[in-house]
Amino acid sequence: MSKIFSNRYEIIEKIGSGGMAIVYKAKDLLLNRIVTIKVLREQFTADEEFVRRFRREAQSAASLSHMNIVSIYDVGKDGESEYIVMEYVEGQNLKEIIRSYAPLSTEQTLDLGIQIAEAIHHAHEHHIIHRDIKPHNILVTDDGRIKVTDFGIARAVSAATMTHSGDIVGSVHYLSPEQAKGVQTNEQSDVYSLGIILYELLTGKVPYDGESPIAIALKHLQEQAVPPSKLNPRVSPAFENLVIRAIAKSPDQRYATAKELMQDLHKVQAGLPVDKVDSGDQDLDNTRIHRSLSNGVNSVLASEAAENDRKKIPRKPRKRWPWVALGILVLLVGGLWIGLSNWFNVDTTTVPPLVGKSINEAGYFVERANLFLDPETLEENSDTVEKGKITRSEPQEGSAVKEGKSIKIWMSLGPQQVKFPNFKTGDITHETAVNNLKSLGFVEENITIQTDQNSALPTGIIAEQDPAPGIDWPKNGYITLFVSAGKGSQPQPLPSVIGKSPAEAQAILIQYGLVVTPATEDSTEFPPDVVMDTIPKPGTMVKKGDSVKIIISRGPGPIAFNPVILASVANSR
Repeated sequence: MSKIFSNRYEIIEKIGSGGMAIVYKAKDLLLNRIVTIKVLREQFTADEEFVRRFRREAQSAASLSHMNIVSIYDVGKDGESEYIVMEYVEGQNLKEIIRSYAPLSTEQTLDLGIQIAEAIHHAHEHHIIHRDIKPHNILVTDDGRIKVTDFGIARAVSAATMTHSGDIVGSVHYLSPEQAKGVQTNEQSDVYSLGIILYELLTGKVPYDGESPIAIALKHLQEQAVPPSKLNPRVSPAFENLVIRAIAKSPDQRYATAKELMQDLHKVQAGLPVDKVDSGDQDLDNTRIHRSLSNGVNSVLASEAAENDRKKIPRKPRKRWPWVALGILVLLVGGLWIGLSNWFNVDTTTVPPLVGKSINEAGYFVERANLFLDPETLEENSDTVEKGKITRSEPQEGSAVKEGKSIKIWMSLGPQQVKFPNFKTGDITHETAVNNLKSLGFVEENITIQTDQNSALPTGIIAEQDPAPGIDWPKNGYITLFVSAGKGSQPQPLPSVIGKSPAEAQAILIQYGLVVTPATEDSTEFPPDVVMDTIPKPGTMVKKGDSVKIIISRGPGPIAFNPVILASVANSR
């Protein structure tokens, strides 16, 4: 029996899972419609403060009503389970599309970007900031319509994650500089994240990447992105100016609102120019980063402190410049030494158990350990781990590693599959079949032997099999072989095949091990090409090897001797 939440939402199937919740496709029995239901994981339902925050943010997001935002229908509780009911969307997330098709054309990118900007603008008008805009949270329907999900919920998740582990929620690839610094975020943080997505759609790459979250966050703070046109020459100057402004590190140089960004997207669509922003003088003063990344950036802080101290040194007479230079050098070397010491003294952590978990579940546990999942996953067959789950990690679980290290994972493709052989040749014993299957790598414990009491084949010969010959079958799949009991050699009643076609009649009688001989006769009772009798008669006791003659009608059949029909035919002529 399937699970029903609150006597209303009937679970149909599991469609995904993440670090915070398990996602199901369900049916709303009251309104007779398909919905998505997110059920919070148990470790979060025990946190009353988080549950209150989560409900409040979800209810706030439920006030949003826009064609490009996934609607929230209901927030509820069933027993210990906290859940959110949302609009069900058929399609893929934007990250899957990027992996398969990026770089996209200018027209496609503009269409997607405008829709996302409209969704963000609508939310900002209702004083809701997403805080976790990334392709994974953007669904695309089969007809190309954008649906942004998890509006408002990211705020509750962010606060809870900081409480539990001090980590930054969401992919660091789309993190705004403000979020990396750990300062107050606003609508411009969502604008920055959308700018990163536009960059990725146009080039197929994120502008900032690295081996760890620390490295990537530092690039958001310090480095300038490679202009999109360098990676994709088809990007127009106007579109490039738009993207560079959207991902400007200083909020003063960035688009102030999603509406402004959307207006420039329409300008690019119309072939109009877009103002260029000077991205060479970004505001990097007082760079401070969220504490989950702080161990790796003390060198930056130390260098800045040295630079600030240098600026405070009063002017000296020109003849004393060597001493000033020496003082600056001492400060710089001291700052560098402190920074390097802190960098190499990063705390250690333990690689969590990941085998058997989905990539979303793994992401949650890895983040809690202050680690980072390698974006490039490998795949391999596994007889023990379900398809789509992790088979192993490198380093292995339990290993002591530095915080911020990238963990490589392998995903299961499921058991290796083999074309299943044909054992229905009438001369293969079940012992031979089992040995053949074992040599192909099939698991002997999964092979079932059943007796076929009706088979006319000799005792011990394979009469039927499941799966059928020639289909791809996993090596750990279940197999059933049907073995003849040999009763076909004992006398049994001849089955009736009268009224059947000759082919059908022969197939039935051959299954009984009988030798079939056809013969034809005229008949005014049976139509042509139909079995009208057998010799011996149906019900006669026969055994395997006996001969049976089937009498097939040559016609003309009943119609030729029906006076009424004959008269009708004659009159029509």
